[in-house]
Amino acid sequence: MLGTIIIGIFLFTLLNYFNILSDKIMSFIKILLPIGVFGFGGFYLSKNSSKRGIIEGLKIGLILIAFMFLVSILGLSSGFEWKSILYYLILLFASIIGGIIAKQGKENTKK
Repeated sequence: MLGTIIIGIFLFTLLNYFNILSDKIMSFIKILLPIGVFGFGGFYLSKNSSKRGIIEGLKIGLILIAFMFLVSILGLSSGFEWKSILYYLILLFASIIGGIIAKQGKENTKK
C-alpha cells in the first residue's frame, strides 16, 4: 500500500512538473490518493479475513499510520503539528470504512 502511494505521488508530481496538472489539482491528489489507498487496503484485508471488518481496517490502518508517523518524525525537521493528527485520523477512518464495506458486501453475497 505504501508503494502505491509513493508511485502514485511520483507520477502525479511528474505530471505537475511538466505543467500537465495544476497546483490545486496536485494538492487535492496528494490528499485523496492516500485516503483511497487506505480505504482499499482495509477493504482488501477484510475481504480475505474471517474477522470483523472494523477490526481488520483498524489493524491495517494503525500499522501504516505508525509507520508513516515514524518516518515523519525521524525524517522531517519540522515539529509535530495538530494537522498531522487530523490527517492520520482521516486515513484511519478510511481504512475502517473500507473494512466495513468489504464485510458488508461479503455478507450480502452469502444470503
